[in-house]
Amino acid sequence: MTNRRGFIKNIGLGGLSLIGTSGIAMNKSYQNSENVSVLKNDTSRDEIIKIKVTKPLFCPYFSLNKPNEKGGDSYYYRSDAFNHNPFTVPAAGMSGSPIIIDANGKFIGFMTTHGFENSTFSFDGKEVLTVNVPEGQELFIEENSTKDASWKKYNNAMMSRLNISPLKNHPSFWADVEYCTWVEQKYQAKKPREHFHLLNHDFVSKYLDKIIEYGYPKGKMTLDHGWGMFPDGTINSGYGSWHPDSKKFPDFKKTMDIIQEKGFTPGLWIAFPKIHGASIIAEKYPNMLGSWEVGRKKDYTKGIRWLNPKADIFEYASEVIHRFYSLGVKKFKIDMSYNTKSDMLHIHKELYRAAKLIDKNIEMEFHVPDIFFTKFTDVIRTNDVWLNDAYDWQARVKTHYEISLKSSPGRGVNLDHIGGNDVRAITEKKYLEHLELFKSKTGYPLVSVLPHHISEKCVKETGSYLWNYEQGTKKIVSDFY
Repeated sequence: MTNRRGFIKNIGLGGLSLIGTSGIAMNKSYQNSENVSVLKNDTSRDEIIKIKVTKPLFCPYFSLNKPNEKGGDSYYYRSDAFNHNPFTVPAAGMSGSPIIIDANGKFIGFMTTHGFENSTFSFDGKEVLTVNVPEGQELFIEENSTKDASWKKYNNAMMSRLNISPLKNHPSFWADVEYCTWVEQKYQAKKPREHFHLLNHDFVSKYLDKIIEYGYPKGKMTLDHGWGMFPDGTINSGYGSWHPDSKKFPDFKKTMDIIQEKGFTPGLWIAFPKIHGASIIAEKYPNMLGSWEVGRKKDYTKGIRWLNPKADIFEYASEVIHRFYSLGVKKFKIDMSYNTKSDMLHIHKELYRAAKLIDKNIEMEFHVPDIFFTKFTDVIRTNDVWLNDAYDWQARVKTHYEISLKSSPGRGVNLDHIGGNDVRAITEKKYLEHLELFKSKTGYPLVSVLPHHISEKCVKETGSYLWNYEQGTKKIVSDFY
């Protein structure tokens, strides 16, 4: 179907005008459903498609909380006018696939990264979504179906064309319960930023002893932000300085050994996508310094930057990952993938390739659940949620989970931080409510703050949840396709 009138009829747009579509060829070879259209631009110019939609529009790729509030999920549901490029928008905390779903379930999604610079969604704030489709780009459109059914069809088509095979036989430890030091560090801190300095060998040992005292199942133990060096004394200089702080960890191998001796699998947080001018890697390889982080002072000798996606990320990642793998680390929690999606895709790909050439059983965890990133990840985490009653935090928990499950089909899900990330906001009621939202969900649980700080009931309820998971099917892989 190549004519304009036929296209309008096929996707039910009535009299809504389409601009410059005469060169676009319809290709339905990817789907059998009568409701699905795959619109391919085979012309040498950008094509502009206008689609009638009903707001609010669900935009899973857009996780920036400005100008919207931080704690809920309102930035994913848009009723205001916008102009977005889902391939170049900052990945931020939890950015999903480049799709839009309107209030009635009409589904529109990009299908290739070709021409990503000009692949845009523009909404007039009323009822018209304008999609710019550059040469080589393809658009998946379905209406008169449910939101989930359309998304599954899209995922199925994308997994085929991107050669994404779902995880089937993964190492058993990937599905283990995980324990992470991050929120516990924040809970024990008595003054601002002190939590970055509290993590040391004794902290890790005592944390594990408490888990054993609770009688919780053994699992992964991940050391979060604060284990590394800060060369110039500032926290930010740690980005790119991926060496243990010798004062806090006199013998890092001994720390990894004690984790294993107590029956756990060592994991490590690393924020590869950020780099500082005073970091070890920047001093050694200045070409690793990329663009400046928005809002930071442009000091051309020091200061925080984004990793240069055009540098040799593979060599850098291979050296760092192998160094810690040789000490016993089997899981890497990659953080700070906050730069543009197009840059992050290249960086994730190189990080993943480096790890898998060292050992295919290394678990690589990321927080960018995008179909185009899926091939280069093992686990997606639902990422930090602050249980602050000033916001609809319950909605954010549900939406983060939905985006993680549905944007990364065939990959594992980490149900991140029981009790949330805001230690000042945690109460028994909210902790237990958050825990309840995770029950029966696909994914493995993650404990961070030690629940005895809150109440004995939280200790017991957490234990019941973890053991029910441990003795159950331990299903962690999304089958949303």
